[in-house]
Amino acid sequence: MAEFFLSHGKHILAAVTVIALAVLATTIHISLYTNSRSLGMHHDSRQDEPVAGAASNPSYLTSTHLTSLIEGELAWLLSCSLPNGALAQSPGSNTVIPYFANLAARKLLTIDAEAVRDYIIWYLSSLNKLDRWGLSGTIYDYKVEYLPHDNSSGTDGELKGIIMIPTGNYDSADSYASTFLSLLGEYYFTTGDRDLIRSNLPDISLVASVVVNLQDEDGLVFVKPGSWTKYLMDNAENYRGLMDWSQVLLEEGYADDADYLKHVAARIKDGIFNVLYEPERGVFAWSASPIWKRFPRVGKWYPDGVSQLYLLTCGLISPEDPEAHAIWNTFVQNFPAWEIGVKKDRFPWTSVAVASLMMGDWDKALGFVDWAYGEYLLNGRPYPWYILESADFVTLLELVTTQ
Repeated sequence: MAEFFLSHGKHILAAVTVIALAVLATTIHISLYTNSRSLGMHHDSRQDEPVAGAASNPSYLTSTHLTSLIEGELAWLLSCSLPNGALAQSPGSNTVIPYFANLAARKLLTIDAEAVRDYIIWYLSSLNKLDRWGLSGTIYDYKVEYLPHDNSSGTDGELKGIIMIPTGNYDSADSYASTFLSLLGEYYFTTGDRDLIRSNLPDISLVASVVVNLQDEDGLVFVKPGSWTKYLMDNAENYRGLMDWSQVLLEEGYADDADYLKHVAARIKDGIFNVLYEPERGVFAWSASPIWKRFPRVGKWYPDGVSQLYLLTCGLISPEDPEAHAIWNTFVQNFPAWEIGVKKDRFPWTSVAVASLMMGDWDKALGFVDWAYGEYLLNGRPYPWYILESADFVTLLELVTTQ
């Protein structure tokens, strides 16, 4: 044995070093990804009983007040628009993150479809034909510099313009692309603007190719070029985005292209249920790599707990499915006071309240509305209220008004 280690020690050490570096690289990437994504943000599968149902609205949530809240939130969201069509993280923010902007822009369709059109044009004009990792159809995050007029112009305090500076990086190539495809689907079926779609079809196809080119053999999609990691949240969004865009292609007469993307989406769905799902525990891994799968830890909010809810909000599991009730019941057990901000995460996570209403848990959803109203809206929407929280809050209030 001693001779074996003396003669083969270097090779063993080299192999161990390679494995250790791979584990370290994967861990660092996951840490960076979860930290970046959150800047924007164990269940028993037999626990399939529906949760609490209808609850009374807080006394101030009259239909008139709900309408006023929606209008005020949409106005705030629209004020995040920049002169070139991009959407900043908040009014006056120096950061544009297309992933969050894609999700937020969908809500602006109800008040200013032209602003959404401008955003879509900006996004397409900012695509990387070949990014620094060699992938086409991606888009970087941007920093914004605001240029005020000088005093001599007589318009002191007004903006002369902006400068957009690409960061040369993005959090996730796949979700940036897929959420943009979902935005295009909603824009198309809301406005009927066929000209925008048809005139930009080559570039839009390039965006769709990002998801296709990052798909692994198991059906799941890698988060970005050079990464070994595939995330549950991203893949839920990838499935949704391809399905939404395929409907546009079908409507426009591109049946073969639509069928192909539906096939890619079906493979993603199969990968989620065949690779990430652990039937004995009734949970889905929130990430997978060649090294390991990472399953939700009890009491860990992000990405562990909230990742499971993306299966509901992205349409992979119906709210009526017993598995959906199991997911939601376990989530509430792990985070019993999430609706009043007790979750060890500084972000509001309005999307969770949307999932709550989808699952019929009105007590939690209305409790969140009450908490967010007092915590953020009455205080001028301080950070970390940003465009995604705002857009999701509009969705939440709209759902409340329609019930």
